[in-house]
Amino acid sequence: MIGYRVNRYRKFLTRNFTKFSHEKMNNLLDSDNRDTRNKLKELFKNDIYKPKYNITLDQERNLAFNRLNKICQNNVLSVKDFWTNPKNIFATHELAGMCDGSLCTKLTVQFNLFGGTVLKLGTDEHHKLCDDIDKLKLVGCFGLTELGYGNNAVEMETTATYDEKTKEFIINTPSTKAQKYWITNGAVHAHYCVVFARLIKDNKNEGLHGFLVPIRDKNLKIKENVKVWDMGYKIGLNGIDNAALWFDNVRIPEKYLLNATSDIDENGNFISKVNDNSERKRKRFLVLADQLLSGRVCIASMCLGSTKITLDTTLRYAHSREAVGKDGFSNTPIINYQLQKNTLMPLIAKTYALNFFLNYIKDRYQDQSEEDYQEVVRLCCIAKPLITWHTENTATTCRERCGGQGFLAANRFGEAISGSHAGITAEGDNRVIQQKVAKELLETVNKNDLILYKINNRLKKNNLIDLFNFNKFNDLSWYKKIFEKREYILKHDLAYDMFKGRNNIYETWMFKKNDEIQHLSLSYGERIVINEFIKVINDSDEELTDILSNLFKLYALTSIKEDIGFFIKEDLISKSDYNNICKEINKYNNKLSNISLDLVKSFGIPDWMHHAPIANNWEEYNRTENNGELINENYKNI
Repeated sequence: MIGYRVNRYRKFLTRNFTKFSHEKMNNLLDSDNRDTRNKLKELFKNDIYKPKYNITLDQERNLAFNRLNKICQNNVLSVKDFWTNPKNIFATHELAGMCDGSLCTKLTVQFNLFGGTVLKLGTDEHHKLCDDIDKLKLVGCFGLTELGYGNNAVEMETTATYDEKTKEFIINTPSTKAQKYWITNGAVHAHYCVVFARLIKDNKNEGLHGFLVPIRDKNLKIKENVKVWDMGYKIGLNGIDNAALWFDNVRIPEKYLLNATSDIDENGNFISKVNDNSERKRKRFLVLADQLLSGRVCIASMCLGSTKITLDTTLRYAHSREAVGKDGFSNTPIINYQLQKNTLMPLIAKTYALNFFLNYIKDRYQDQSEEDYQEVVRLCCIAKPLITWHTENTATTCRERCGGQGFLAANRFGEAISGSHAGITAEGDNRVIQQKVAKELLETVNKNDLILYKINNRLKKNNLIDLFNFNKFNDLSWYKKIFEKREYILKHDLAYDMFKGRNNIYETWMFKKNDEIQHLSLSYGERIVINEFIKVINDSDEELTDILSNLFKLYALTSIKEDIGFFIKEDLISKSDYNNICKEINKYNNKLSNISLDLVKSFGIPDWMHHAPIANNWEEYNRTENNGELINENYKNI
């Protein structure tokens, strides 16, 4: 019986994937920095990247550090890539996201938040540190968030008072709420912290600035007057050493001000490139927080990687796990059940859609000009909510669809769930970010058009494109138009409501229109996803066109179904045709389930990165006691 089972697993795991070219599909998905991706995949063969579970907090933190250190010693990426090839940094995050959430969080703080800030806000004196940052000889952290000031960081309390006699800044934490909070790398490994504080000169608050503050010496001894509180255990990602930091009048040299935009000149005067006094506080903060923008793309990238490994594991298990068949015996792979198909296939389709969407955003970020900066801001902001929420939903759903096996730590769903939750509120709470996106969108509305918009009746039937004709399901332009129409209606309705409430903007925005704000942001993001997916289909190899079209339609129809109330309310879709949408979704779920292994194979995840027992021979794994660890590698050797 064991021989039969092993042969069945061998047949499954070595099956001939011939439905379409996985290499061509992977070229579409992983469209940039393929050498970096391949280098990382080879690096991940090393035993240090093999998951370990029953270890202490200190061991978990050291493991995450050592994993990051190995990447750094192999010259995979550089902080200076932000000057020449930002997409290389994003690609590294995606691959790290497949490997270890703690590793990639430390990676993003070291290279994006800390290193990237030193690069962008610093000048030549600070750029000398970049080589040591790349090699992890100098470890840093990012001190923006304070206990009492998260989404209102512009009001933070930490001060940096200039002492003209000594030409030093004095960094001080004046209250409990001013402690720097949730500081990754802070509890154990960081030598420096980029501290954001109010620059005080001659008793005048000159606004927020970034300062390079030493918090440990080379031997990791904490500096005088710096207090570090270890935040301890979290609900996950405990390889990250988070800390609360306090500064008791810590003196630093004048040159430790990151002075790309502001400085103290040779005569002791404060000078700044941000000269608009009425908007100085806001503008300066936006300049300082610019690294949060790329950080959102980094988080989206690492969460996309996590989503892919989760789906890959789940689909491999769904094809190998047999349950009750027509004859009552356990001889039917669970992927054959409609329950599995209808749950998992939309997740795969959405992952493809968001992958192409993220590729577009990375292109726009790397090639941005001053003219399209605001659009790049919106794109980077909406990417994180869409992808992190999808990662969380995928991880939770796949865990459930794998039953009790999904609850075993070694099968890695816990890592995916906790990693997604970290992403949802890191670099800005998703819901708050969506408020920013909506605000930016409203600024594109011509106020003079709003009255005409209402007078002309935005939903006149003669203005509608043929939305009821379900023969249009095979016409990609139908989907493009209906998603554009939704965003248009939501944007102009919200703009009109805000215009009416202009005498009390804060009250209207914060307490009356949250649902509309969130809806608009989501519709904006999904409209971009739709447009970019269509471009990929139109430019794709003929061999892939049908498959991509099926994935696209499943994604688009599922998105319409999830917001069906709006489409019916606005007469964009009829109630009677809702049933047709459900039938179409089921049709594509069935079609795509037949090639579901090929679709996840196209993610390009090599066999040695399939650590989860259920992604391999899970029966062999369970033949001997293993205490939930990956001790015996025989479960892979079949």
